[in-house]
Amino acid sequence: MYTARIDLTLTQEGRHLTFSKELLEMAHIFRRVGGDAGPWQRVAVNARSPYLDTDVFAPGTRLEYYVQYATQQDAPEERSHIVSIALP
Repeated sequence: MYTARIDLTLTQEGRHLTFSKELLEMAHIFRRVGGDAGPWQRVAVNARSPYLDTDVFAPGTRLEYYVQYATQQDAPEERSHIVSIALP
């Protein structure tokens, strides 16, 4: 198995996430708003890279993301590390 990668870049359009993905593998994107106090929410199912999150949040909001990889039968596999950003 390979090492899961995820990168997060802030653009004018929103948050741009790029991640590695094997051909037949599924990738679900999870987001948490406000740091440790917030719950993780799945925001994309079987996402493709790059993924653009355009949801609007107040300046200063902290957002965190990770990618959960799964087999074609949706059995969980590895998970990426967490990336985060505080909105300007």
